[in-house]
Amino acid sequence: MATGNSRHNTKEVIAHAGDPKYVQLVYDTWTPRPHFIVIQYKPKQNASPAELQATYELIGCFLRENPQYDNEAILSFHRGKWYQQYTDKWHAHLCVPKIPYLEQARIQIREPSKNKEWRNARTFDEAMTKWYTAKEQDGIKYRDECLKKKISDHTLVEDVRLSILDANSRKFKLVWTYPAPRIGVKALNPRTTTLASLYNFMSEIRSNAEKELGQRDPKFANFGCHLCLYVCGQSGTTVTCRQDQVFTENGGLDTDSDIIGYIQMDESQYAQWLPSNLRQKWLNEFRRVDHFVQT
Repeated sequence: MATGNSRHNTKEVIAHAGDPKYVQLVYDTWTPRPHFIVIQYKPKQNASPAELQATYELIGCFLRENPQYDNEAILSFHRGKWYQQYTDKWHAHLCVPKIPYLEQARIQIREPSKNKEWRNARTFDEAMTKWYTAKEQDGIKYRDECLKKKISDHTLVEDVRLSILDANSRKFKLVWTYPAPRIGVKALNPRTTTLASLYNFMSEIRSNAEKELGQRDPKFANFGCHLCLYVCGQSGTTVTCRQDQVFTENGGLDTDSDIIGYIQMDESQYAQWLPSNLRQKWLNEFRRVDHFVQT
C-alpha cells in the first residue's frame, strides 16, 4: 500500500522514514495532489497516542529539513463520511504548496498509477494538471449548488452555538470564518499550546457537534469534515498561528492572527449551521471566490 488512502497495492515512495516503531511519511502516489501521507509502520484502523505524538514530531522534523513547504503546511485528519474512503487503515495528510511539491514529486514518483485519479496521465506533471482542473471545476460546482439551495430563515441546527461546544475550554475558542466553509480554532495561549492538545480538542468538538447536530438533522450523521492543524518546522510540536478572516461576535467582518487550525466542512451544511444573522453575509462572501478545498 503506497499511501494511507489507497486500497490497492502500489509502490511506496518515502519522503521521511520517521520513527520505525511508529509512523513514516510517503508521497501520495494514489492521488496526484500536493499531499504527503502519514502512515503507520504497522497499519491498523486507529492510531495510538504514541503514534500521534510521533506524527507531530515527524512533521516538525520534515518541515525543518524542507523549509520550502513550511509557511503553508497543514496537517489534516479526515473524519466521518470523508474518512477512509479507499482504505480502512489510519492515515493523515500533510498538505503543502503545489509548486515545490511538484518539483520533488516529478523526480520521486516515476511510475504512473493506473487509477481514475490519474486520468490516464503518463507523468506526474500531467496527472497533477488534470487533477487540479477537475477539482477546480468541482469547487465551482459545489459553490454554485450551495448558493442555489433555499435555506429557511431558521434552520434545524443553527441553535447549536459554537460557544456551547467550546464552553469548557481554557485554551481554545471557536470562530466562524469566511469565505471558506470553516470553523476556525483560536489559541488563547499559543506559545504553550501543543499540537496534541489541539488535535484532542478538535476531535472532541467534532464528536460533540456530530451528536448535537445529528439529533436535530439526520443529514449531519457521520459528520464529514477535515480537522486541519497549522504546522511549521520552527514550531515543532507546538501550534502555529496564521491569519484568517473571521466573523466577530456582533457579526462584523474581521481578521484574526491567532488562528491555529480549522474544521473544513461541507458548504451547504456550513450555511445551515451558521447563525441566521451571519448566513447571508457568508453567502455573499462565498459567492465572490473560487472555492477549492486543498486538504
